Amino acid sequence: MRLPAAVLALCVLCLAACGNKDVDTANYTCGQFNKSLKTKGDDTAGNFINQLREDADLGQDEKVERREITLGIIVACRGESANTKPADEAIATAKKIKAGKFKSQAGSSKKKKSGE
Repeated sequence: MRLPAAVLALCVLCLAACGNKDVDTANYTCGQFNKSLKTKGDDTAGNFINQLREDADLGQDEKVERREITLGIIVACRGESANTKPADEAIATAKKIKAGKFKSQAGSSKKKKSGE
């Protein structure tokens, strides 16, 4: 069962406030992130978000930074394999969001041609 992005983001925001165990952000994968979201008592996803937020140094309100980093992780992991490492792309996306230069790419969908 796949969770909608909004539900996933809410789960991540809840987890972001939990724990303070260090996570190796350079080697943390999309698979680990998703597994953490689904596992009760595993707060590594929240720790990952917090550490990326500190690394990004966006200079904004903590909640805003968490949302931007979370969206960056979701974008980096969307459609990718479980062993993808989203840290760099998540930070880059968060910086684009802050600068107002982020453009969401809609999922691919086939449009019906008239007459089909």
